[in-house]
Parts: sequence; C-alpha cells; structure tokens
Amino acid sequence: MQEIKYKIFSFRTHKKNLRKDKPNVCQFELTFGCGLHCKHCYSDCYNKARYIKKELNTKEVKFILDNVYKQGILWLCFTGGDPLTRPDFLELYKYAKNKGFIITIFTNAYSMNKKIAEYLKDKPPFIIEVTLNAVMQDLYEKISQVKGSFSKAMRGINLILKVSLPLKIKTQVTRDNFRELPQIKKFVKSLGLRFRPSVFLYGRLDGDLTPCNLRISPQEVLSLNGNKKSSLDDCDLSTNHEPRLPHRQAGTTNHALFRCAIAGGDGIHIDPYGNMLPCNCIREPKLNLLKENIEEACKKILNWVRVRHITDNSKCQSCSVRSICYNCPGKALLETGDLEGRINWFCDLAHLV
Repeated sequence: MQEIKYKIFSFRTHKKNLRKDKPNVCQFELTFGCGLHCKHCYSDCYNKARYIKKELNTKEVKFILDNVYKQGILWLCFTGGDPLTRPDFLELYKYAKNKGFIITIFTNAYSMNKKIAEYLKDKPPFIIEVTLNAVMQDLYEKISQVKGSFSKAMRGINLILKVSLPLKIKTQVTRDNFRELPQIKKFVKSLGLRFRPSVFLYGRLDGDLTPCNLRISPQEVLSLNGNKKSSLDDCDLSTNHEPRLPHRQAGTTNHALFRCAIAGGDGIHIDPYGNMLPCNCIREPKLNLLKENIEEACKKILNWVRVRHITDNSKCQSCSVRSICYNCPGKALLETGDLEGRINWFCDLAHLV
C-alpha cells in the first residue's frame, strides 16, 4: 500500500469533495456545559443546567454521527462548551473513532481525568486543542471565574503530556492577559509547542456584548507580530482547521456576503440539540438532524449562505481593504444584530495591516 503525507491526503480529499459540493468537516458542539465560566466566552450564557438538560442524549448523538458518516464527512471536531464534561464522552468518542472519523477535541483540560487520558492513549485523536489563558493562578481564575480551576486545568494538561497525546495549546488574548503573553509563550515553548494566540472575541449568543469589551487594541494586535504590517502570522486568525480551498459560486464574487469557508461548503456545524447551523455564530436558520435528512439539510443551509449578497447601501461593498478584513456576517450579527453590520474594531485592524 502506497503511503502519502497527511497534508497531501487532506488537500486531495477536500478538493475532491468540494467539486461535488460535499462537506469534509463537522464541528459538533456536544454540550454547552463547561467547568469554567470564562469572561470572554461567547457560549457561557448557555452553560446552565436548564439548557444542558435539554441537550442530545447518547442515542441521539450516535444517530447523528451515523448520518454525518453516511454523508462522507471524514473530519470531526468535538467541541462545546467542553465536550469532556459529558458523562458519556468516552462512549461517544469510541463510537466515532470506530467509525473512522479523524477526530479533533477542543477542551480547556479542566475536566480531563486519568480515565479519559488513558483511553485516548490507546485510541488517540488527531489532535487535542487546549485553551490556556494564563500561567499564573490568580489571573487564570480571574478569567475563568472558577476558584481552584487553575490547578485542575494544569493537571489535565500534564495528563495529556504524560500519555504523549498530540497537543496544541491556544491562548485567547484579552485585555486581562495581554501583559502576561510573554510568560504564556515561554511556558508553551518549554513544552516544545508553538505559541498560538487568537485575538478574536465575539458577542455572546444571547446578545451580551461583554466579551467585545475585552478586546485588545488593533495596535496591540499588530505588536504580537513584531509590528510587521505585512501579515499577522504569529496570530491564530483562522477559524478553520483544514486548508482553505478556492470557493465557488457565490463564494467567489466580490458581492457575496459570505467569503469564509462555509460559503465554499467545506464544513457543517451542529449544536448540542442536534440542529445544523450556518456557523457557530449564526444560529438561524437551523434544521434539526433528528428529523431532517442531513444531505437535504446541507443543501438548504448552503443555499441560504450562497444567495446572500452585500446590499447596495453597505459600507463594506466598496471598501478597499475588504479582502483582508476579518469581520464576517456571524460576528456582525452577534454584535450588531445585522449580518452586514460594521464592527469598527475589525475595520481599524484591517486598515492598520
């Protein structure tokens, strides 16, 4: 059997399926539940018992995974909240792993325990992405808003390292931890990993704009890359986890409202209730995969995305820096209530770089 490098395999698979308008990636929010209540988190508004008790049960998650598999989707990301907080996480992980999904796990490591780590050692995911927002206890717990959370999160990271699981560590940059980034970077590099700061913050899903108030300035963003205006390579600015490929149809025109990966049809997003959504920021329209055929749902959501174009009165349509602006309809909707809303922070950043 001939072996090929993963990057080549990934690119070829994505390209092949995109020609057929078939998605490659599924981001599955298994739960809104999380052991932390981070000040900047866009979904913490639903990290409450009354919402969590309405989430999919084990059988329902497996039913949806079966249909995702039948759709030919290969890459699966378990996210949340923190998916590790689900009592049935290992059962769901094993089920997905046995189907052959290439699995990524997003977690803060707070709920990582020895049982989970030992199981993953024998059946490792493609990658575990851990968010670490401070390496000093006081600051970590100021951000997480949970007493004692720092020691538990560090213990979780140590468990992952102990069993040699593939690991990435991300840092969400806020006004709270901006000054401590050199210490975080030093710690991450001491583990032999690349420092991956992300500067994007969104409004919460319930309309609370508190996270937006925690953004660092565009000038401070630029400083993360040594004040080089040509790029922001040191910042983790991408929201995708596979190579971007050229989009087609509406995704290729300058008038298309959506210029991101979802316009290309590369991935699908599923919430903890089984609803397929355009993306993690846009919660309507939604189609419940316990009732809807997944192939038809994919087509309906993709069509909803692709038929949307910038209106004539939009300030963004003729903007000279639109092609490098990281504003998007999802972020705009959460912050302004309008898919075409203008967020000054993103405008300022785009003009600066």
